[in-house]
Amino acid sequence: MVLGAFAVLGILLFFGLQSDVKITAVDSDQDSIIDNVDNCPKISNSDQSDFDGDSLGNPCDSDDDNDGVIDVIDSFDNDSEEWSDFDFDGIGANQDNDDDNDGILDPNDPVPVLATEKLTVQNMQKIGNCALMDAGTPKLLCYSKFFEETVNQTVDNSDVLELALILTKLGAIDDCHFISHEIGSASFNENGDIFETLNGIDGSICRGGFYHGTMAAFFHELRENNEDISSYKTVCNVFIGSPNYTKCVHGLGHGLIHYFEYKLEPAINSCDEMSFYQGTICVGGVMMGYTDRKLITSTSIEKDISNICLKSELRIFDYQTCSDNLGLSIAFYTDHDLDEGGKLCELIQDDEGKDFCFRGLEREINDAKEYKVYDPTKGVRELIQPIWIKENDSNKWIVDFRSPAIISNFIYNEETKTMQFSFDSTYRIIIYVSTDLLPETPVVTVNGQTQNNLEIKHGLYDNHSMIKIIPNNSGIVIIS
Repeated sequence: MVLGAFAVLGILLFFGLQSDVKITAVDSDQDSIIDNVDNCPKISNSDQSDFDGDSLGNPCDSDDDNDGVIDVIDSFDNDSEEWSDFDFDGIGANQDNDDDNDGILDPNDPVPVLATEKLTVQNMQKIGNCALMDAGTPKLLCYSKFFEETVNQTVDNSDVLELALILTKLGAIDDCHFISHEIGSASFNENGDIFETLNGIDGSICRGGFYHGTMAAFFHELRENNEDISSYKTVCNVFIGSPNYTKCVHGLGHGLIHYFEYKLEPAINSCDEMSFYQGTICVGGVMMGYTDRKLITSTSIEKDISNICLKSELRIFDYQTCSDNLGLSIAFYTDHDLDEGGKLCELIQDDEGKDFCFRGLEREINDAKEYKVYDPTKGVRELIQPIWIKENDSNKWIVDFRSPAIISNFIYNEETKTMQFSFDSTYRIIIYVSTDLLPETPVVTVNGQTQNNLEIKHGLYDNHSMIKIIPNNSGIVIIS
């Protein structure tokens, strides 16, 4: 009885002491529904939507229709009878008579299902494990391991690269550029041949990351084996005349900065040994690899950001390229968050460097958004077509053409400094040529007609000039 009295007294004292305390309902996600009755207390779900009726609100439910396929992979997450739409035509595979959208109806198609769908079905659990992770390093490492294993188990590595693109479009991968680096590296490590690895791969997929990773792995092997890299200038020549040539040369820059252990001067000097425009593309790859590395290894980005690209130690073009690529690297570092990335660019003390940083940041973020919607492999793509006047180590004797048009029948008369070539379509033609190879006042004709709709610039780096022609008809150009 004594104990009972003390217990009652304790209760009375407790409520007496707490009489002024107000008990407040908790609403963590601020959707006007208190947590203890909210079917999704951490994520706003004001209408309490719960498609499959499992008492877990849709925003918190990784499988809204309970069909065993997580929503991030499921193209129809409110339809338990459909999930796959790998040709993105809006029709689920069960109802689609042409699953791969190749114009051949499935009953008559020897291969009716896309390889990406097969790979997804085979690896549903592994993909789901990675996809459900929060964005960041653990998620990237999860996908890196998965794609390395998939490369080793798949005959055609282009299918693996396409899978990375598809999963990016579905939202399972935040951005496939980094992942495609890993796929390229794993592909080269598997077969050890640079041409075999790159041959047949569309360099535009995932914005060229496959080429970057392949080249980094190639040069890593050269460095590990103490092999000479004197042949690096010709590694990409097999792709001249195709859109992948640019991606290859850019990837070459990634390989060079890796080979020289992220020292800028020897990597840039190696790019300079190539032709004028080849060199600019190569330097872009060098700077992208360099700025990526600097951000990853920095222990205090806020302190280091202004010292990554040093104006006092770089040529103006290299400084601008470095600053531009720093913005691009920041985009990846901040998970393509413009506000967070902008805060880092703003810390750069030099105004020019800051402007180029913002330019690279915004371009990469816009490209990443656009890439999930559009297919950049379609449409007109510019070709880089270097032509050697002489088989000579000097880059003076290489003329670079930038144009979607095919350049052919090139002739150069060294005595009169006359250049002639054919082109097959009416796209713009940009020519980079050593100023020493041009007459003092060049005259440009197309099919015998003097061109006024053109632009000529002298004084580019390393004594080069640029000529831009916008022809009305295909035919023959003479510069004399």
